Amino acid sequence: VASAPIGVFTVQRKLSTAGAAIAHTSFAGALLGYLAGTEPLLGALVLSVAYALLVAYSGRRGGNMDVALGVSFGASAALAALALSLSREYSTLAFTYLLGDVLGVSESELLVLASFSVASLLLVAIFYELLKMVTFDEETAEAYGVNVTFLNYLHVVLVSLVVVVELKVVGSILATVFLVAPAASALELAHSFEKVMILSVLIALASSLAGFLVSILFNLPTSAVIGLIASSAYLLAVLFSPKRVCCR
Repeated sequence: VASAPIGVFTVQRKLSTAGAAIAHTSFAGALLGYLAGTEPLLGALVLSVAYALLVAYSGRRGGNMDVALGVSFGASAALAALALSLSREYSTLAFTYLLGDVLGVSESELLVLASFSVASLLLVAIFYELLKMVTFDEETAEAYGVNVTFLNYLHVVLVSLVVVVELKVVGSILATVFLVAPAASALELAHSFEKVMILSVLIALASSLAGFLVSILFNLPTSAVIGLIASSAYLLAVLFSPKRVCCR
């Protein structure tokens, strides 16, 4: 649920690649944290937030965001591959954070993940109007005295938080799908920004519940089924989008 509204801002600002790069980095952070003897989720959070802020800084200070995202995507993939090679002895743990394990989340981990989710939603609620303004017209927002730089940093930090939440549940591979697919689907079907927000949450919930039920009925990996259903929802939204029908 927390990833849906943040995903809307991410997709609308064409920063989906940043979500993928952060997912790679959080995976590397989890493995490096475990190898260092600390909590994997803490390692994922620290490294992904630091990396996200660095990417935002690179794209903001007179740089090209497209280039920054392209380089960061490759660098994050290399970092994830390095962490994976260093953790061959812990292949089970690596597999868990790569593909997720919904049923393997402990009570303590669930509490931590719930705290991250609540914190993310609270920040979105507090800065909603400002984030919306920056999303649609950054230059006008800056002219009105809005601290655009702070909001850009806040946005990537929010992406990092939800990716870390998704890391243990659906894994780093599917985290980007779950961040982007519900939001992209909602943008195809709804016209107002508020309706897009609500619809993205509903699609995320429906995908999760449907994936959970299907995986139990057919004894399939839960995270993979959730990812496939969320992706299928986007394909259906594209096919039946009223926005695209109007343009045919």
